[in-house]
Amino acid sequence: MGFGFRTQYGRNIRKAISPTFWFDHCWPASSKYWFSLLFIAVICAKCLHIYSHLNSLPLGQLMIWGPTFFLQDVVCILLTHSLCVDYQRRWARVISALLVIPASLAISGLSAANISFYVATGAEIRWKKARNFHGDKAGIKTLLTGLVGLFIVEIVFAAASWLSTPHLYNWTKAAVAIFKGVLPSGCGRKPTPILKSYEQVAPEDWDEDQSAAGLSSDFQEITQAKATKESRPSLWLRIFVVALTGLVVILRCIRPSNDAYNFLSETVIVTPFDRDQSNAQPSVNLPILTGNYSWLGNHTALAAPPKFDWLPHDKLAGFSDWYENANHTARVHYNPGHDPIHISNLENDVLVPLREALQSGSVNIKHVLLLKLESTRADVFPLRKESWFGDMIRESYNGQLPSEVEERLANLTPTAERLAATSSGFSGNNTVPRPYGGFHATDAHTAGTFTLKSILATVCGIDPLVMDFNREYLHHIYQPCMPHVLEALNAQANQTGIINKTEDYTSWPWRSTWMQSITDDYDNQDLLTPALGFKHKVTDINISEDRAKLGGPQPKKYNFWGYPETELADYYRNAIISAEKQKERLFISHLTGITHHPWDTPSGKYEEMISHGWLGKKNKVNRYLNTLGVVDKWLAELLNILEETGVANETLVVMVGDHGVSLPENSGVTPYFNPHIVSFHVPLIFAHPQLPPIEINSRVTSLQILPTILDILLESGSLDNQAKSAIEDLLPLYEGQSMIRPAIPEKDGKQDWQFSVMNPGGTWVAMRSAARPYRLIVPLYPDVEWRFSNVESDPQELQALQDFNLLNLMDMVSHSHGDDAVQWINDAAHVAKWWVEENWRRYEYVP
Repeated sequence: MGFGFRTQYGRNIRKAISPTFWFDHCWPASSKYWFSLLFIAVICAKCLHIYSHLNSLPLGQLMIWGPTFFLQDVVCILLTHSLCVDYQRRWARVISALLVIPASLAISGLSAANISFYVATGAEIRWKKARNFHGDKAGIKTLLTGLVGLFIVEIVFAAASWLSTPHLYNWTKAAVAIFKGVLPSGCGRKPTPILKSYEQVAPEDWDEDQSAAGLSSDFQEITQAKATKESRPSLWLRIFVVALTGLVVILRCIRPSNDAYNFLSETVIVTPFDRDQSNAQPSVNLPILTGNYSWLGNHTALAAPPKFDWLPHDKLAGFSDWYENANHTARVHYNPGHDPIHISNLENDVLVPLREALQSGSVNIKHVLLLKLESTRADVFPLRKESWFGDMIRESYNGQLPSEVEERLANLTPTAERLAATSSGFSGNNTVPRPYGGFHATDAHTAGTFTLKSILATVCGIDPLVMDFNREYLHHIYQPCMPHVLEALNAQANQTGIINKTEDYTSWPWRSTWMQSITDDYDNQDLLTPALGFKHKVTDINISEDRAKLGGPQPKKYNFWGYPETELADYYRNAIISAEKQKERLFISHLTGITHHPWDTPSGKYEEMISHGWLGKKNKVNRYLNTLGVVDKWLAELLNILEETGVANETLVVMVGDHGVSLPENSGVTPYFNPHIVSFHVPLIFAHPQLPPIEINSRVTSLQILPTILDILLESGSLDNQAKSAIEDLLPLYEGQSMIRPAIPEKDGKQDWQFSVMNPGGTWVAMRSAARPYRLIVPLYPDVEWRFSNVESDPQELQALQDFNLLNLMDMVSHSHGDDAVQWINDAAHVAKWWVEENWRRYEYVP
């Protein structure tokens, strides 16, 4: 007796500590938790998916077809529920666990990531395009900044799943039971045989796959089955559930074939792995529209390049189109004379306010600095009290700014005030600090809201490639960039021997340098920079290596991006001193970084600029404003360096934002898939102490910067005769109009169309024309929307219209904006289709 007891006791102990024992006891309960987690994640993901596109479908269509958008999700939930049933066989339970647990974790992770990303950026993750993500170190670190939000959402999911267990499982089970009740007899699961209470089970007949927990579970299920039978749903409830389900199924069967409906129906687990959609080719798909657009047709602006006698025999970088291929076939190049939408204003005289200064000989341009201002909106350079942004700050304090806050805001962007010749208006001061001189374009849009594409457009005077992320360096950059042009002038001077022979700076050679105090690892920027013609560069690596050689205290990075801009001060100073000594001219392009999300300051300290809490949008706005102040101080220091080195009156400083951020409007911290106008509207200033301070109010774009620089060099007499002749040949080849001459918004029935490739580059194209106050967002895939706005009547785009169907959009525009706007959309859509295909031809890119 004692021996048998000890043997049974030992057997029970071994069972209690065995993995199978714990699995048999834990899985019946935990399976219901994993089901709840998947249920909540799937439904939350779908609700966000529909909410983010809520304004893209007419209310009537949404009410009728909306229930059908959940069918995939319901199927996913029901399949998971069938796996969570407490099967008798252990192997079945193990397989269920191996399927359900990873699926629940994966789906909750995808849903949490999408929700946290939407909260941070105002846009969903485009899972179908995730394969294009550049997995470099900087890109990974950028993603890691969103982990906090993902963890918070996951914790909320976990808590909600815990509280809803086993209720969601039981409700789903009850719904399944209703349908089993209406199925023919025998279609349901075969009931488990019920053991009589007095039957004895011999030990040798015990199924090794059946544990005590399993038997207990069987009895529990039998008991629950009896209880369920006793509490059978009411007839009216069964009728309602079956009728509702039948209606949704019928609606799905008769639902029109529509890409938008299919897109909104996709469940979170299917979307990332939809290979058919992820491999779809981009294109502008137009319905049948009215009008004759044969003047666009299959025309191309590519033709034989013009002959330039000054080009050297040896091949120049950036000028490959002027040289024959290895098979001795001539290349083609962009020719504005063949471009059906090109309008030139070079025949116009220089603007009257600038003409006298440029023709007087007082404007000498020995050096050119081109500054790209990271994430800088037009309305914060400078920050103005009488602006939408200023109103938002004031409203955060209930309409009355505290005096100490207003004083901080008054001192936030004084350098920008001086450069733009615009007062901030804070602290009652409407006087502009002594203007620096130059012209300020008040309605400038970037040609690309992805930073590296924006850089290419500015430095090369061309539109970026309509393709995701930085891939231009892999294809044919179809115009000589600014460093290429200057290197061609050097080669021309070398041919004639007129170089470094005189004190006249117009004969000095040019030296092009790229500078930034942050990393250039992000998305292969280190490969793009030399493709743009820069032979010299300074980045965070140079800063750290050079400091290490000097010894002493090492510089401190403000975050993973790199060092503060002030670390470039000595590089600027040394470059200017060396250039003056070596009789060289400088072209320096510089990208700031401190204003990039997550808006860390070098000191880690922040002053209160807006009433805020420790969480939420206002805290981010406050951080953003503080970094704007840091950059403003750096610009002041840079201008002081020009004064110290004695070249301020001989240096043209061009400043332009790469893109804006719609942080105050919709919490967007990035322009990624963000069509709001503030992502495109950027500051643009040409500063020179000998130029009068003026404003240019015409609609311009950043690809006009390069031809404008060349035009200023010509008109100011800052080139010798040979270089002048070369620039006169090259200037007419560029697409953009010169900003020092009166703009021509429309000519011979053609409008000056301006395009912006929207971040990340291959999904949407934004366009406007200089002749009308309209904007159109053009989709390249059927699962994103067309979007229209009138920025004259709605400058903040609070009433922008959007729809997956262009004809529906035009109908809405007709009712709210009239026939003129509809005709403009018609024209814009045809121009966009031609331009996208032409863009690929120029880059020699095949989608």
